Amino acid sequence: MRKILGILLLAVLLIPAVVPVLAQSNTIVDIAVADGRFNTLVTAVTAAGLADTLAGEGPFTVFAPTDDAFAALPAGTVDALLNDIPTLTNILLYHVVAGKNMAADVVNLSSVTTLEGSDITISVTDDGVILNDSVKVIITDIEASNGVIHVIDGVLLPPADDMMAEEMMDAETTHIRVAHFSPDTPAVDVYLNGELSAVQGLEFPTVTDWIEVPAGTYNVAVSPAGTSLGDAAIGPADFDLPADAWITIAAVGSLSDGTLKPAVLVEDYSEIAEGNARVSVFHGIEDAPAVDVLAGGAPVITALAFPGSAGNNDGLFTLDVPAGTYDLAVVPSGATSPVVLDLSGTALEANTNYFVAAVGTLDAPQVVVAATSMDMMSDMMAAESTDASMSMGTIVDIAVADGRFNTLVAAVTAAGLADTLAGEGPFTVFAPTDDAFAALPTGTVDALLNDIPTLTNILLYHVVAGKSMAADVVNLSSVTTVAGSDITISVTDDGVILNDTVKVIITDIEASNGVIHVIDGVLLPPSN
Repeated sequence: MRKILGILLLAVLLIPAVVPVLAQSNTIVDIAVADGRFNTLVTAVTAAGLADTLAGEGPFTVFAPTDDAFAALPAGTVDALLNDIPTLTNILLYHVVAGKNMAADVVNLSSVTTLEGSDITISVTDDGVILNDSVKVIITDIEASNGVIHVIDGVLLPPADDMMAEEMMDAETTHIRVAHFSPDTPAVDVYLNGELSAVQGLEFPTVTDWIEVPAGTYNVAVSPAGTSLGDAAIGPADFDLPADAWITIAAVGSLSDGTLKPAVLVEDYSEIAEGNARVSVFHGIEDAPAVDVLAGGAPVITALAFPGSAGNNDGLFTLDVPAGTYDLAVVPSGATSPVVLDLSGTALEANTNYFVAAVGTLDAPQVVVAATSMDMMSDMMAAESTDASMSMGTIVDIAVADGRFNTLVAAVTAAGLADTLAGEGPFTVFAPTDDAFAALPTGTVDALLNDIPTLTNILLYHVVAGKSMAADVVNLSSVTTVAGSDITISVTDDGVILNDTVKVIITDIEASNGVIHVIDGVLLPPSN
């Protein structure tokens, strides 16, 4: 069951969850505006004068890029398109197909002709439905009164814009990670250019893994985890992120007194001499004007200053030392005692970069240490993108972190299935939302939590051994669950229906140990 939860949680982290609660008057435009995850698409459609068309009778099939899909384009691309309405219009119409094509129809096609006039190719692979060999369909069958929306993870470019596509593919990128150095707040979310980034729920004192973004100027803000950007945001500040750089964005200071602010630290990942380790030290102790760093009792960095203003690189120093074990200490500048920060017996391995941060206050110092080997960096540099591997967790990880599967998580935990669903798998989980559980008769959930055998059987009835993507599911008439009973599958004009009553509303949320398909009801095995 933990696996199921992990898959569910991953689904929500990797893709925006859009639950199509459809009123008859809701057009494609109404749904996109109300949802909040298609702001860039709505802005573009409005600028191109296509809003009335897409709110018209139709029907239309729209392959809709999320805000994250637009944000993944090279910096400045969206602004350039908004100033080139003919090109923008062509690109938008290339995402629209005349007629209403549900997922069950799409998987049987090799291509579709768009309103722009050019074709989109369709491939059904082990990874799901892929458009033009590169863009994945991540959510299907969001029905509107005048058609259907399928959500995609990239922006499609018509053949006439091949030159633009090449420019986008050749765009230079940079690598960032975020360090949370705020002792008085438990967790933060990081925003880049007003959009929630892959860094969510970062707790003090930790450093994220690397993520890859287009080079350019970014407005960086940090908010308490789970709040909106407008709620007590820290910052914002504009930073130029150069291409081919490895940059740590540090949130330093204190929320309680309003001193918390972001700073950008460019780290040195050039080749390290054989047998050496590299140590990058950041000073974030706000009430000390300058500190010295000691290694084995000898000062190796002197007068290291706290960042004076957001955006500078004051407060980060780098040194290379022979690999070995060191007593590292940070003391007020010019002093040998008292020790502000003591990392006694820290082992530094060869060919490894250590990021050491002295943070907090003199009265309550803290430390953050992150290590990255040069071999690891080389592998990351060679990868086309690190986003997917960095964000993917187990089914249980995804369900717990998302917040939309609290009842399922509670049930899986009560039934003792969390470890199972966080195991190797793979599993396919049909995951009911909190709303699905809430729709059960009053008292049902509480009764099940007091009847663990029945609860366990019901939960296992939502889990199938193996990883079955949407493209696999639509070709099946039934699947056998881990509980031993079958679920029937029907592909109808309304979408994919389980046991004649429960609808699949979000598909192909991938986890490290399987896949989650979100459903709008709770499935009951025959014996129940």
